[in-house]
Amino acid sequence: MRGYSWKMVNIGFRAAAMTARRFSLQFSLAYALMMLGTGVQLPFLPLWLSAKGVDAPGIGFIIAGMMAVRVVSAPLFAWLADHMQRRRLVIRTCAVLAFITYSSLGLMDGFWPIALTAVLASFFFAPVFPLSEGFSVDASAALGLNYGRMRLWASVSFLAGSLGSGVLLSHLDALSAVWILAGAMGLTVISALVLPDEAVAFQNSEPDPAPAVSAGRLLFLSSFPLFVITAALAQASHGMMNSLGSVHWQSIGFSPAAIGLFWAIAVSTEVLLLVFSHDIVSRFGAGPLFLMGIGGGILRWGLSAFATDLSFIMALQTLHAASFAMTHLGTMYMIRLMVPGHVRNRAQGIYSALSGGLFTAGAMWVSGPLFQHYGSHVYLFMALISAVAFAMAVTLLRVNPTVRAAAAA
Repeated sequence: MRGYSWKMVNIGFRAAAMTARRFSLQFSLAYALMMLGTGVQLPFLPLWLSAKGVDAPGIGFIIAGMMAVRVVSAPLFAWLADHMQRRRLVIRTCAVLAFITYSSLGLMDGFWPIALTAVLASFFFAPVFPLSEGFSVDASAALGLNYGRMRLWASVSFLAGSLGSGVLLSHLDALSAVWILAGAMGLTVISALVLPDEAVAFQNSEPDPAPAVSAGRLLFLSSFPLFVITAALAQASHGMMNSLGSVHWQSIGFSPAAIGLFWAIAVSTEVLLLVFSHDIVSRFGAGPLFLMGIGGGILRWGLSAFATDLSFIMALQTLHAASFAMTHLGTMYMIRLMVPGHVRNRAQGIYSALSGGLFTAGAMWVSGPLFQHYGSHVYLFMALISAVAFAMAVTLLRVNPTVRAAAAA
């Protein structure tokens, strides 16, 4: 009888290991397909808009509108996912609607039909990635998966989308960019379809580490608002780099090949950190990692204001592993520590709305006139944003006992 019991235990362990391995592969595949569209959109949607006859102010208006709509979309669909308790269904539905609207964009002519369709497409796509992020972080904790090693495929996916579409568009007309983007969004639908079953993922999960509080108390009577504003500011400090970094490098004499190398170094170091993210988080804790990432942003942007040498810029680009990747990892794990499961999707949505929408859009908008007047010294303003976020992060670690205890551990 005792031998039979041990046999059953061994079978259970093997089944759990198989479940974890299968889920890790599913999440990795989903991430590998999910960000291809974003990798196409950021560099090449403006070129398509220009080819359609939209002038520079019009392009700026459309791109800003696509970012601003996230402020509404991400929290709205996150609330719906919490309310229905059907996160995967919401992700899949939004992915399908995004694919349909991005495909429709190629059929539009005239400024307002193009603008409205583009904003609507962004409205549907905005919740897909943050809700998937929350799902993978929760599943990682429940199944003992390495979140970073799954998440790195999103970074690879973004880079593949940018490089691959660039190669294609070197042989195709700029008007083809929207169809490449639509095809990439079709792969996003596939990524949503391969996401695993939540019920299976969480059937043996440990108790929620976050204190049980209502949504109202979390949003208005806790340290969560301080945290989410801090995290959003830290990511918004990338506004100058993401909007005008390539323009600045070109203005000081670097070739497109060198500029591509700078971006490749940034993404590569991000991926490298994510490979070892589980050990890094275990060693330092989510809170200190969050703080170190923001500190890396202060250093990166402060020195970028004066960087003109090829090797110096390449070295500074490795700090993307801190300013973005460390900060992002700390953010994802701190959301799990601070926010109870029944409102975690809404927390992800609020963070996405602020970091990927309102704050980043504001940083990009202000970077334009500042760069026009002060050139590369606009990076000092980005360093100031990071410094403010750093001071807020120090305050957060002092006032939040949950994060402070995790940091000490």
